[in-house]
Amino acid sequence: MKPIAKIVGIVLFMLLSQLEGVYATIPTGETKLGLFIRDDFDEFTVEEYASFEARYIDMLAKLKEKDEMIQSDEVFLKHLFYKVHRKFLKVYEKQALFSEIFQQSGKYDCVTGSALLALFLDDLGYKYHVVEMDYHVFLIVESEGKEFLMEATDPLNGFSADAKEIEERSEIVRMDAKRINEELALAGVSSDFSMGKPNKVSIIENYVGMKELAGLHYYNQSLKAFNAEDLRTAYQYIVIAQGIYPSKRIKNASSFIFAMAFSN
Repeated sequence: MKPIAKIVGIVLFMLLSQLEGVYATIPTGETKLGLFIRDDFDEFTVEEYASFEARYIDMLAKLKEKDEMIQSDEVFLKHLFYKVHRKFLKVYEKQALFSEIFQQSGKYDCVTGSALLALFLDDLGYKYHVVEMDYHVFLIVESEGKEFLMEATDPLNGFSADAKEIEERSEIVRMDAKRINEELALAGVSSDFSMGKPNKVSIIENYVGMKELAGLHYYNQSLKAFNAEDLRTAYQYIVIAQGIYPSKRIKNASSFIFAMAFSN
């Protein structure tokens, strides 16, 4: 049985973490960048954040001008995808912070790259949804009665207007997830952090929005901190993620990380 002092300490830590998640300062300004950039996790000055917004606003103005000039949505969406890639998405790095897109490194991953594209699409008034899968995220944009793929991690061929190709590429992601989850199941591990040996192998395929994408960003950062054995930061991130997007795997991950953090 745990000593009372230790139990009290755990409870206080949980309460403080919850309060940090609710009251932490989130940058506010002329854009929605604050959904993905929090000054309690990122290291930047007010001036640096203002420069992030300035770059975003400048690109948005150029895209709006181009959108008015181009009559075809397909042509414009293709332009948007590759223009944003050239200007912002420089180096792929797994579990990169969203703010790194605006820094000299230009680091991004599937979540943060998709987030930047989604922000532009949202401000330009295009209808889209985020496809959340076990280990990957991409966008489907709907316009002119068609669907268009935007896969941020593919800078050369990440845009597609071909329905057959979109389905084929989606199926590849599904099969990869199924293969990985089957391997985890053989090792007695559930891919969604469920307790106990998995009874069956399942995969995630959800259509979500920008809010949920922000939750996935903080979920990724939690896993990154956990793998680095920084359990306090991992728990702080997962609390934020769960508050934004309380999906089954995020809630399970929250319970798992808490149990690991306070198991001793």
